[in-house]
Amino acid sequence: MKYINIFLLFLILAAGSASAQGILGIDGEESTSVGIYIKDLSTGKVIIDHNGQMALTPASVMKALTTATVLSVSGTKARFSTPVMLNGSRDGKTWHGNIVVKSSADPTLESENFKSRRGFCDSIVAHLRSMGIDRIDGDIVVEQTLLDAGPILQWEIEDVAWPYGAGLFGFNWRDNTVAITPATGEVVPEAPGLEICVEKAKGNDLVRGINSNRLTVYTRDPSDRKWTVNTTVPDPGAVFRAQLRRALSRAEIALGDEALAATSENTPLYTHKSADYGDIMRSLMVRSDNLFAEGMLRTLAPSSGRKAAINRERELWATRGVNTRYTIINDGSGLTRANRLSAHFLGDVLEWMAKSEMSKTYTSFFPRAGKDGTMRGFLAKSPLKGQIALKTGSVSSVQCYAGYKLNAKGEPTHVVVMMINGFFCPRKEVREACENLLTKTFLK
Repeated sequence: MKYINIFLLFLILAAGSASAQGILGIDGEESTSVGIYIKDLSTGKVIIDHNGQMALTPASVMKALTTATVLSVSGTKARFSTPVMLNGSRDGKTWHGNIVVKSSADPTLESENFKSRRGFCDSIVAHLRSMGIDRIDGDIVVEQTLLDAGPILQWEIEDVAWPYGAGLFGFNWRDNTVAITPATGEVVPEAPGLEICVEKAKGNDLVRGINSNRLTVYTRDPSDRKWTVNTTVPDPGAVFRAQLRRALSRAEIALGDEALAATSENTPLYTHKSADYGDIMRSLMVRSDNLFAEGMLRTLAPSSGRKAAINRERELWATRGVNTRYTIINDGSGLTRANRLSAHFLGDVLEWMAKSEMSKTYTSFFPRAGKDGTMRGFLAKSPLKGQIALKTGSVSSVQCYAGYKLNAKGEPTHVVVMMINGFFCPRKEVREACENLLTKTFLK
């Protein structure tokens, strides 16, 4: 009996030790929230289900949900259209009226990430020249109808001034960013209304409140003329108007100082078409672009607010049998820390897409391990390189992955979701632990 008790005690201590070590084996895992779900799509067997029902912060893994929804609703071929027209009437070479831009909230307009579709201002100038117009009595009017425009209130103030924190507006321009040189005050391109305050500090930082025109730049050396940094703007439409005004001036087309009263007469001038939705979604998934993600989410309810778009997203997945009850969705990008999704929920969405006719297209959106975007360094020296396709998500103390294991033909064979919240060890240790788990799972 004595030996049996000692043996039982050994088993209990061993189990306690394994529990403390956790499924990932990272330092402090006993105080870390970890949700992992891996499922074989061909057999339906769940290989790993560790806290799969726990609702966790997904960070940018939210983009996998956004693109799955938009792809399901709109497909890949739709595009944003931004028509430009002349309102008023003509008298010889003079136009009595305004240049009017009717915005569609296209997040890619003049974006660095779609350079082949840039030249919006030049196209407007070229069409005016072809009409023989050399004077416009009115001004440039940008019509914006997007509700809930700008940075999302649930975003952290520390994010808003940095390019990754650019909010979606009714009119978006150049990724809604400008380059500033704090020492000289130079802003490229010009950003009317942006107030810049420079303060000396121990490190470089940017702070601008949501919907605020005041940007505070903290820098080690306020006199450093070589330091240029990109920041977001509170009014992208104003940046565009200033840039178009300069383009018109260079083309010797005079422009008035004030908008004239609108009339019922509109003459089409030019319509800009974005890249198709498929290309935009692939771009935002590989690069983890928050602005593009918010733009795609809003296509679900273009005439309503963000909540309406999110409600449509939830309704879609509920009708497909996915349990949305214990989910919290505030945005399309995952920048909001208050979002909550479970590994099970994401796994069910991924499984539905993998078994649908959209599987090949959807899978192509995900960056490949060791090859693409945010996954370039992940499993780069492993035999699994290129065989794992995952969307990554990371904010402070959050590291998440969601996507697929692929076969030699690039077809999804397994759903993979790994969500780690509130870790205490270095992020590198979490990433390596996730790599080790996938290696053990798929290279037995």
